[in-house]
Amino acid sequence: MGAAVLSVPVFVMASTSTNFVGTQESGGPVDFQATSPSYRFKAEVGHPGVGVSTSTNYTYWHGTFWEDEITGVRALVQWAVPEMRVGATSTNDDATFYLTVRDPATHAVVFTVPSLSTTTVEGKYLGQIPLTVTAGNYDVGIKTHQHLTKVLRGVNLSDGPNVLNFTQASNTAPFGTVRLLAGDVSGSTSSPATLGDDVVNSVDLSILINDLDRDDATNRGIRANLNQDPVVNSVDLSLMLKNLDVTGEQ
Repeated sequence: MGAAVLSVPVFVMASTSTNFVGTQESGGPVDFQATSPSYRFKAEVGHPGVGVSTSTNYTYWHGTFWEDEITGVRALVQWAVPEMRVGATSTNDDATFYLTVRDPATHAVVFTVPSLSTTTVEGKYLGQIPLTVTAGNYDVGIKTHQHLTKVLRGVNLSDGPNVLNFTQASNTAPFGTVRLLAGDVSGSTSSPATLGDDVVNSVDLSILINDLDRDDATNRGIRANLNQDPVVNSVDLSLMLKNLDVTGEQ
């Protein structure tokens, strides 16, 4: 009797995205794909129990896989806190933002993050943001959809994740008292280039006056609602007037 031949289906797949490169080799009927904004995953599939499980806050990849961390200069925003938000600290401090990297000698912008991100209500964004610069000393600025640019001076950016704490002028721990100055609400919120002109002036004032006494059911739907309470009112007007004619840091 001749020898039996066992046929095993083999599937090889490669996928790429901006921050992820993945290659999977399948030795069985299950195709396992793992993705992450900060890591490359290579997974060999076909082992018992392989798959993906999710919950509210986590995604678990189980089976046989290994990972290689993406190299390069990256940033994590430990804290960036708007001024005079209602509620307790770390409960209403979210903001849409982008980062800039600047020459510390000339203050010229050498890199702008091309897309917008949003901090949590704690004022954090712990996703790793790629900064396309060589390792070295730079100034790093943050600009939000309601606030002027705040700059950290002389930050040593190394290969790997770099923690940025905009509540401390020295970019040190712990949580500090520095706040983002409110009032720049001009422009749209579609890209870094349209996220305000980095000065609080009559344009911003006109926008706020036009929104005066408007209800803001979510506390976040109207940019002129600077303190993120349920209505645009005299509190927001007073906050903008306090910063009138102030420009963002360079």
